[in-house]
Amino acid sequence: MKKSIAVVCGGFSGESVVSMRSAQMVMNNIDRSLYDPLKIVVTQTRWYAEYDGSEIDVNRADFTVSIAGQTRHFDGVFMIIHGTPGENGILQGYFELLRIPTTTGDTLNMALTFNKKMTTRVLATFGLRVAQSTTLKAMEPYSVQSILDIVSLPCFVKPNCGGSSIGTSRVNAAEDLHRAIDIAFKADDQIIIEEFIQGDEVTCGVIQWEGRITALPITQIISKKEFFDYEAKYQGQSEEITPAPIDQELYRAVQMQAEEIYQKLDCRGMIRVDFIIRGSEIVVIEVNTTPGFSEASIIPQQAAVQGIDKKSLITAVIQSCY
Repeated sequence: MKKSIAVVCGGFSGESVVSMRSAQMVMNNIDRSLYDPLKIVVTQTRWYAEYDGSEIDVNRADFTVSIAGQTRHFDGVFMIIHGTPGENGILQGYFELLRIPTTTGDTLNMALTFNKKMTTRVLATFGLRVAQSTTLKAMEPYSVQSILDIVSLPCFVKPNCGGSSIGTSRVNAAEDLHRAIDIAFKADDQIIIEEFIQGDEVTCGVIQWEGRITALPITQIISKKEFFDYEAKYQGQSEEITPAPIDQELYRAVQMQAEEIYQKLDCRGMIRVDFIIRGSEIVVIEVNTTPGFSEASIIPQQAAVQGIDKKSLITAVIQSCY
């Protein structure tokens, strides 16, 4: 019997547009001989299913939808909300209460990995190299000099909990730091200020394939912008080379670190880990537990190089939640 799968998308952040594209990719490529999918859109004011050109409200008490007099229950959730409330553990807690499995980690895993500073602290305890950083909370007094004593210039200012580089700035001069901090605080009430590391930017997806945690081929990212910002990610302002043309020993070391992170952070489904390679040193920059999943996104590109088509990739992600 086919499993009923809710493809949950939307969300409360600026990443909702990206989420809708990712959901459409899932709907277009899911194996309908195995799964019966229904797209569910979550917004601040309403949760609804898209069905036959109509919008049908979701019963949030038990996460069901009434269609043609029949109550639709779900066997699983393909979570593809980038940002809150699908990438930070909030919806994971809701679905855990309802005992509906999701294609992401559990509440703890998602809450941790959505917080950049806490993630890097945990990764450092595993002996992995991470970027030097400091954090600020909204309304907390700060001095430019005290920040630069920790991270120096240039540096990056980012929302501590957020993605798609929304609210992120590269700061090259001390006089620009205040403005970058103000921009980041528009996206989050806690920000992270991180050292700039000169090197090659690469990213590695990880999935569970045939019962084993498996790193996908690595992608090197060459941004046409100053850094890999929103336009570079989603508006064609970058070159993405898969497999990355790097030393083979380093290549395998990056994959091993990505697999280790997946295992030690207790991830599920698919993740993508971003790194900077500086000489022979590998620095972990970020862990994305709900990475972009549109037709042009990096994870499907990497899977294709591995010989995994979109249908098989989606099936692997769903199977990992059971």
